[in-house]
Amino acid sequence: MARTAKKAGQWKVKASEASEASEAGAEEVWPEFGRPQGPRQRVHEDRCTGVITEWRGYMGWIAPLCKISHDQASRHWGLIYVSQTDVAALPGGAPWMRAGRIVDFLVYSDGDGLGAEEVRALSPLRVTLTHAEARALLKQESAGRPERSEYLADSEHYLSLMSDLGVLVRKYSWPLPFVTLELWGLVEDVAAAALQYCSSAGGAEHRRLQLLLPEDRIAQVEHLPFGNPKVSTHTVVQTSASPEST
Repeated sequence: MARTAKKAGQWKVKASEASEASEAGAEEVWPEFGRPQGPRQRVHEDRCTGVITEWRGYMGWIAPLCKISHDQASRHWGLIYVSQTDVAALPGGAPWMRAGRIVDFLVYSDGDGLGAEEVRALSPLRVTLTHAEARALLKQESAGRPERSEYLADSEHYLSLMSDLGVLVRKYSWPLPFVTLELWGLVEDVAAAALQYCSSAGGAEHRRLQLLLPEDRIAQVEHLPFGNPKVSTHTVVQTSASPEST
């Protein structure tokens, strides 16, 4: 008896199983919020990156962006189970998990598909480059081939850069006069990657970096560790949610 994932991260319980669960008690049938677990076996020690497809407050499902070679990898439509108890806490407390958030994690098997443990919520930073700069960066051998996921719309991503930069690089396909790159990683890794990979060369003391951020967060640039950051007076992207500026 198991709670299973549906396509796009939804899950269901068969009627007969729900009846049995009611009689036996949810805690006995579905320990740890609804999923039977056998002994955990770590699949490998390399961290995997993925996208949360559904989050219900105490558990959810992750679509892995990396290929996982395991005989249970196709269970639950290829999605990976995650429990809130396996989400690593951040200095400010437990991270806010939601569908669409990118995370990295270690993979285990327990007899009912694959699960994620030591899950870390990654933080994004958006930078803008000219089309020529973006082509030059992403044509480097270390970038590898771009990949696409149905869970990361309007974009392609470069997993090969994880080993060099420690961040996931996502390139949007928006029809704009510049290219938008999104860096996902731990805060310190994202900051280092932005300066190393996305800033215009000008010597260690003189680098030019353009960030794309919502208008309601422009005031926060005053706290960035750069000298006298300049903010554009023009809105460069207009969305239904909020305008963004560089």
